[in-house]
Amino acid sequence: MQTISSNNDNIMTANNNDKFNKLIAIHPPSKWAKKHLERKIQRTWSMDSFTIALNVLTILEEKGWNKTRLAKELDVSTAYITKVVKGKVNFTLESLAKLSSALGEPLINIELIDREREKRNYEQMIEWLSAVKSIRTTKSTNRFNLTNTRVTSFRSDTREVLHTEYNTMAMANNNLRPTG
Repeated sequence: MQTISSNNDNIMTANNNDKFNKLIAIHPPSKWAKKHLERKIQRTWSMDSFTIALNVLTILEEKGWNKTRLAKELDVSTAYITKVVKGKVNFTLESLAKLSSALGEPLINIELIDREREKRNYEQMIEWLSAVKSIRTTKSTNRFNLTNTRVTSFRSDTREVLHTEYNTMAMANNNLRPTG
């Protein structure tokens, strides 16, 4: 009895696989994933270009320059500079270097990846946290030590606000504002 049901299961699975393969052959695969990746890349460079545009505008304002002056310095058209300050340019490293040179200030900061330095910084932070663990603020009345976390309770006449410190950043558990 069991062999018959397993044979039937195998036949149904083969039939389902055939049906599935026929459906795949009829309908082309979706290009959604590729389009999504393209949109994500577009959004990333667009935001970076916008940040550079704001930096360029700030430097131009500080120097008292206008777009025409910058265009003459770079030997490009003012239309290109207009696109730059609107954040519509997908920069190359060469064009960024020329723009930085013309403005006299760096627009981006490229750092060397140093995994060993990151490890050393993490270890130093852990040492610092363990040294600081014993320090208690004057306002605190309660303190609970957790792994790399310190919960401190600050009390005033009207309310108690708990603060949690993760690695050196304090975050309020309750967003309470003073009243009155």
